[in-house]
Amino acid sequence: MSENQKKQLEQQLWNIANTLRGKMNADEFRDYILGFIFYKYLSEKMRMYANTILKPDGILFTSIKENTESGQEYIEAIKEEAVEKLGYFLKPTELFSQIAKRGNSDVEGVSNFILEDLQKILTNIQLSTMGTQSEEDFDNLFEDMDLNSTKLGKSPEARNEIIAKVLSHLDKIDFKLENTEIDVLGDAYEYLIGQFASGAGKKAGEFYTPQEVSKVLAKLVTSGKTKLKSVYDPTCGSGSLLLRVAKEVESVTNFYGQELNRTTYNLARMNMILHDIHYRKFDIKQEDTLEHPQHIDERFEAIVANPPFSAKWSANPLFTSDDRFSQYGKLAPKSKADFAFVQHMIHHLAENGTMAVVLPHGVLFRGSSEEHIRKYLITEKNYLDAVIGLPTNIFVGAATTPTCILVFKKCRENPDNILFIDSSDYFEKNKKLNRLRIEDVSKIASTYEKREVIEKYSNVVSVEKVIENDCRLNISIYVEKFEHQKIYNLKDISSKLLDLKNTSSENDKLLESFGKQLNIPAPIGENLDLLKNYKASLKHELFNKKIRFKRDDDSNYPDWQKLKLGQLANFENGKAHEGDIDVDGNYIVVNSKFISTSGETAKYSNLAISPLFKNDIVLVMSDVPKGKALAKCFIIDSDNKYTLNQRICSISSDKLYHKYLYYQLNRNKYYLKFDSGVGQTNLKKQDVLNCPIIYPCIEEQQKIADFLFCIDEKIKLIERKVHIKNN
Repeated sequence: MSENQKKQLEQQLWNIANTLRGKMNADEFRDYILGFIFYKYLSEKMRMYANTILKPDGILFTSIKENTESGQEYIEAIKEEAVEKLGYFLKPTELFSQIAKRGNSDVEGVSNFILEDLQKILTNIQLSTMGTQSEEDFDNLFEDMDLNSTKLGKSPEARNEIIAKVLSHLDKIDFKLENTEIDVLGDAYEYLIGQFASGAGKKAGEFYTPQEVSKVLAKLVTSGKTKLKSVYDPTCGSGSLLLRVAKEVESVTNFYGQELNRTTYNLARMNMILHDIHYRKFDIKQEDTLEHPQHIDERFEAIVANPPFSAKWSANPLFTSDDRFSQYGKLAPKSKADFAFVQHMIHHLAENGTMAVVLPHGVLFRGSSEEHIRKYLITEKNYLDAVIGLPTNIFVGAATTPTCILVFKKCRENPDNILFIDSSDYFEKNKKLNRLRIEDVSKIASTYEKREVIEKYSNVVSVEKVIENDCRLNISIYVEKFEHQKIYNLKDISSKLLDLKNTSSENDKLLESFGKQLNIPAPIGENLDLLKNYKASLKHELFNKKIRFKRDDDSNYPDWQKLKLGQLANFENGKAHEGDIDVDGNYIVVNSKFISTSGETAKYSNLAISPLFKNDIVLVMSDVPKGKALAKCFIIDSDNKYTLNQRICSISSDKLYHKYLYYQLNRNKYYLKFDSGVGQTNLKKQDVLNCPIIYPCIEEQQKIADFLFCIDEKIKLIERKVHIKNN
């Protein structure tokens, strides 16, 4: 199958999946469509296997008449062999294709109501395994498919119609199961799981690891190996990581996993079976891995995991006598189970094994009990083999969490050193999530395998040096990415930082005041990504009136108006004064004295908005709070001549607060700011006239704009502080 055909199949399945969407969320209609695909897979495998058995008799499985004595004899004989070989059994009339045809039949006298029969068939699949070795693997596999749910339709007839439609679409697709060289259905199933993850928000982390990250983990644990006796994932989700490992080697004898979420546990078992992993070769359990481990006596050659970041756990003192944790002397904190998962995995790691785990960056440097565990692993056990920094925003639901991969081995080929890789700058930027490219995955895997030292990317560091650094694993300590900067006077730096601290303290007080007025938490802290996310969310809430300021007496401000800028501006067609706007190389130079009435000495500001053309409009805003002309628009008279301009409008301070106007124009993508070096060109006069403005009263404008301005100031202060420290 070509790549193009594969993509067509994936899109075809996704379109069918969306037939079920209705009022359901991504989690719900995922369970139905994946369940139906799994049922079709089981049916096709059953039909193929039965036809193989019946080949000497020259008959097909679907031609057997179940209500005859000979038919019953065939069915009983086939069932016995099928349950042993496949782990389950389906009658000819229970096959997917038969039900799909009946559900869409228009033959007179034949009922196309299949809802009850379909529910019985899904139950019968499980019942066929009772008392056999496969019973646990098929137990309640279809429990999340409630065919009587009103979310599928208000009436039984409506539900029957939508399900019959979905079955009909699926029945027309050939999954090419006869061709054992390709895994069309398995790849399509993985594609669908990924699609559902992208729409599931934070919940996606419960069942999905991005394929590119899975490839990295799989390549790390299989480095130098062609066969594996066992692979284990203690937080296996949909099982994708386990299956990815199998693609990196010739064979894996056994797969093991544990999953807390019942629905995801079902998904993992389906995924295993659907990828043609025999039921005797996998052992997936459903329980809390840390609190109730299910494979406690097993040791595994390869371990991979993407545990929930900084999850809570009991940290019960009884665990100090648990073999997984007892030797460390301390337990991971209740609020952050990251190292508890590491300890659990190391307990299960075979002497010749490799484990790779995705964790938040905090594990590299956090103190207290985590520091104690980290030091024990490095100084006493010397298990840590590599630390790999990943790009930001590659995990669904954890976009702002910096992440890394830790690689551990009990018997290390290089016991004197630890490899550090910083791959944070190597990725493809996308709208929703960044992603590792094929070359990025290969670069990480190759660097790990060869243990290469690459400038600004990787470094091999002696264990002794890491211990000298108090076992702090911050990648930036060991992989230098920047040129050495000039050394500055310590007193000057300290003085600047103190000034910033005082300014920051005053700004935080203002932020807390605004937060109290809106009855929301203020953005305290210095994480730039989170701060920018806070600002974006706040703008959305404010400009959509989901939260509003009130007057000091707790009364409401007047209702907002929706206006156009043209309704608020005073339009003028006079010439601008000499020197109001000039050109300096590729930049426009604005004389701030023109838009200020303070009488101060003229100042100039460069705006990176070149080139401008005839009839382009320049909007210039003043930072002067009491000017009569707080905003001016200029129109360019002729190509690339900036000294002859017309002033076309001004807005006085009694109509729009200048900072509020900036946030409104920025929100509507009309922005050309005085003194900032950021701008937008090719605005025509009509664009300015029609620019939409949400118009509260001037007092509420001030509060909205000043709150947003304070956040901007906080962002600038943090960036300046980082700059001072780095320089």
